[in-house]
Amino acid sequence: MSLKTEIDKLLGKNADMVTKLIVINVIVFLLANLFVNIPGLGGYVYDYFALPSSLHKLLYRPWTLITYMFLHIETFHLIFNMLWFYWFGIIFTDFMSGKRLLYTYLIGGVAGGILFIIFSNIFMPGSVLLGASAGIMAVIVATAMLVPDYELHLLFFGSVKLKYLAIGAFILTSLVDFSINSGGKVSHIGGALYGILYMYQYRRGTDYAEITSGFFERIGKLFTLAKAGAKIKKAGGSGYRQKSAPGDDKQKKIDAILDKISASGYDALTKEEKDFLFKSTKNPD
Repeated sequence: MSLKTEIDKLLGKNADMVTKLIVINVIVFLLANLFVNIPGLGGYVYDYFALPSSLHKLLYRPWTLITYMFLHIETFHLIFNMLWFYWFGIIFTDFMSGKRLLYTYLIGGVAGGILFIIFSNIFMPGSVLLGASAGIMAVIVATAMLVPDYELHLLFFGSVKLKYLAIGAFILTSLVDFSINSGGKVSHIGGALYGILYMYQYRRGTDYAEITSGFFERIGKLFTLAKAGAKIKKAGGSGYRQKSAPGDDKQKKIDAILDKISASGYDALTKEEKDFLFKSTKNPD
């Protein structure tokens, strides 16, 4: 079996979201540890991928608000986080979906990162944050609120309801001995608060995961359409769009739509025009 086949199994379209996120975390862990042990490069791992509490640094490294939640340096930290994520992530996706899991993890991580920045600038400036704990805590809390009486069978403990397991995990990782890793524990609290908010609003009919997903899908469509417009324009040479040949109704319609975008913007298009242009870029003649 080829390496490409194995990668497709783990990260392809048919792979479940829990597996994808765990594999990404493991790959980043291996790469980070490789670079950390190279003299002169180790500092760059923290500098460019961990989340800084410094607002000045964050201004020049905004991506760290996402990258930090995939970055682990200590082996035990990675294993501990991935086990919790696997247990609760599987249950979450059984009742919800992989897409909702992804955005709960990401937005929970961002919420934890923001709370960390606020706390650190008041109490411990100069610190950095790394690890998936905030995003995972969002998933744990959201899952426990979704199916609080779901039971897990634990060695030495027997059957334990999810709500009690989540409460125990939160207390042990976020509240006990707050003097140690206080910045990390604050981020756990931020993730937990998002998990509560997400599930509360979900029950009331507002799905933050779907809203966020829809936003990024819209951005992706805009980039696709812009790229398609550029290709059509380039085809005409000298910076002008190629004009349609006589009888070429499809090309005429594309020309008219692109002229409308040029004159009034993308939002001026009707739903039918947007769908037609998007399908035309995906399925060119």
